[in-house]
Amino acid sequence: MTDLEIEVNDGILVATLNRPEKMNSLSADLTAELLGAVARASEDDDVRVMVLTGAGRAFCAGAEVSSERAPAGVGGVTTSAPPPKSRHDRMNVQAGSAEIVEAFARSDVPIIGGINGVAAGGGFGIALCCDVRIFAESARIGSIFIKRGVAADYGASYWLPRIVGVSKAFEIFYDGNVMTAQQALEVGLANKVVPDEDFEAEVMSYAAQIAAGPPMGYTGIRRLIQDSVDSIDRETFLDHEWAAQVSLLRSTDAAEGFRSFLEHRAPEFTGS
Repeated sequence: MTDLEIEVNDGILVATLNRPEKMNSLSADLTAELLGAVARASEDDDVRVMVLTGAGRAFCAGAEVSSERAPAGVGGVTTSAPPPKSRHDRMNVQAGSAEIVEAFARSDVPIIGGINGVAAGGGFGIALCCDVRIFAESARIGSIFIKRGVAADYGASYWLPRIVGVSKAFEIFYDGNVMTAQQALEVGLANKVVPDEDFEAEVMSYAAQIAAGPPMGYTGIRRLIQDSVDSIDRETFLDHEWAAQVSLLRSTDAAEGFRSFLEHRAPEFTGS
């Protein structure tokens, strides 16, 4: 059993995040497998559309939290290593999360997010990277980054204002609350909400509709839309996003945010 299950049928590649016991949290292995799946979807002419969903009760609960400090795998950087000393090095930390965002953005096939359950933190960002998001009625979604004392990664602060508008993006990031599927629909994060019992059939029906369409046409649409939203260079933005996140991950508040999560209590942030 792998962390990411892949099935390809009738032009549809279904990638299922498969760590249900960890709420499909992102590990290094899962991230690598997800990158491979997106690449395969783009490069295999037999694949016309990709569906990303999760096993069990979660879509993706974000980066795996396995210690009191920020987890290995949060954007590919750990806080246990000594920080780079020079300003140049501090400003050029490479983000593993940026690889995921770029891979999704550069895909030549449509990517449908089948949001079956909780999508939070990094899972929130990955959901936003999908072209279209179909929610199960019981699904939930939220940034939660601020509750850990950090900003956002996995492209969340790039995509969210483009999806819901700047003011609503501020609100969502500032409160860090988890929204119901219906609330996500109301603000534009969900394209469609369906009853849980109909969820899989609805997602696959939509995927089949796309798979039956013109592959080159969909590739053209994706490329044009990507160009239209990139008023600033995406790679530059992702560097800026991760530079801010790295600084925050090294803070006392971030350590407290993750520690309080593991200890099942409210965090006590001090601004340090």
